[in-house]
Amino acid sequence: MDSSLNFFPTQLQHCQLTSLHQQEKSAVIYTQGECANEFYFIKSGLVGLFHILENGKESLLRIYHTGEYFGFRTLFNNDHYHCTAKVLQATELVKIKPNTLPHFLVGNPEFTHLLLKQLAAELQDAEHRLAKISYTRSLDRVADSISYLTLHYPDYPWTYREIAEFSGCETETAIRISQKLKHQMS
Repeated sequence: MDSSLNFFPTQLQHCQLTSLHQQEKSAVIYTQGECANEFYFIKSGLVGLFHILENGKESLLRIYHTGEYFGFRTLFNNDHYHCTAKVLQATELVKIKPNTLPHFLVGNPEFTHLLLKQLAAELQDAEHRLAKISYTRSLDRVADSISYLTLHYPDYPWTYREIAEFSGCETETAIRISQKLKHQMS
């Protein structure tokens, strides 16, 4: 959410900040089910949020980029991360650990409002994507995902697997559809 860019971690009260320099591609920031005591701000880079099913299959749910906060959902309803966060592109992070949750939320009312707005926007996006999966053909979902990902994150080399996870289909389906689209364009 773009309004995150206007609120930097150094403006926060009642918390500890730790800089995490140069996290490399594929580094795991936190794991689904892990106890959550902190959240993060991206100073630079790209982070993917993945849900991992019992069979080990991953689903790319959301992408965070420079200037965004992530991992904060646990502040509002749970003490465990609901997904796994992985570095997609070399990333520099700030880890934010509230001293106590009530003091942090009350002591940072504008920031708490920003997080609630971001949470609402993410929920709206998730609902739209879920509805699309229900009624849209794989071809359209893959084409939409390619368009969205390359438009919003043009510097990242998206893999067929990531496109498939983001569009809610199998990797083989994303490969087949991508090749079909490339053939139609040539």
